[in-house]
Amino acid sequence: MLMELINNTFIPENEIPRSRRDAGRKAFLQTFRNLFTNRNPFRKFMDAYRFNTIRWSASNLHEPSWGKRIGLFLQTRNPVAILRDEYLNNRSSLLNKWEVSNLNRIQTELVRIGRMPLQDRDRNTFKSLGCIAKKIKQLQGYEGCPDMSHEKQLLATYRYILSSPFDRKFGGLPPDEICGMLCQNGLSEPNLPYQNYEGILQGRETVMYELAARKNGEKYLQPADLVKLDAGMTGFSMDLISRFPARETSVPNLAEGIQASEKKEKLSVSKEPKKKVRVRKEKIKTKSVKIK
Repeated sequence: MLMELINNTFIPENEIPRSRRDAGRKAFLQTFRNLFTNRNPFRKFMDAYRFNTIRWSASNLHEPSWGKRIGLFLQTRNPVAILRDEYLNNRSSLLNKWEVSNLNRIQTELVRIGRMPLQDRDRNTFKSLGCIAKKIKQLQGYEGCPDMSHEKQLLATYRYILSSPFDRKFGGLPPDEICGMLCQNGLSEPNLPYQNYEGILQGRETVMYELAARKNGEKYLQPADLVKLDAGMTGFSMDLISRFPARETSVPNLAEGIQASEKKEKLSVSKEPKKKVRVRKEKIKTKSVKIK
């Protein structure tokens, strides 16, 4: 029997639901089977009623009357509510097993594909990528679903890399190593799916792109640095050819420089007329002296 490790516990694969609907069906069957065991809701109801009676007797130092017993009986949680809670608990537990199982399979498959050389790709590789996409889609769209943004980014990046043509000398390079070299050159992980992997794997000087947003919220790709992939005797390397100056200067600093230059021009313009006025006054004085 095949076993799977979930939450540090080995669980048989036949006990793991195949979908959310299957989890609900298994939870219903499990709750129905418990009706014929000691864990049935009627047994739990009577145990809760006896506990309430004993607790009331201990706090009041005498046995409750028949009227008080009826009140304690009505205050005890009814068997239907207990049955509903048991079904919800079973369904929640099975859904947790299903989610963890799918997450483990997705991550394991992504690690395997990320370590596979480009020259070893085949039809089964793209079938595996399609299965991963289906499992990620199943884990989305419901309340309390896990965050799969990181897995989506890796899936899109690996699919783009494996679909791109490459030079033979880069055939032994796995996708995970390509992503690692890009990140070492200053590229962030969310920008990995937007790179020109066709140019990178051809050994050409290729521009890296970064996702940016305008003031109105519209997103666009702006050029970052220029890199080149190379294969040498010691292995593969990605060299940083040049940096774009637009990345080093920021818009606020440019605006401050423009404002400062405007202030200097205003000050210089305001000083020049004062000098001219003084010169004119001196000339007038000298002329008056000559007239006398």
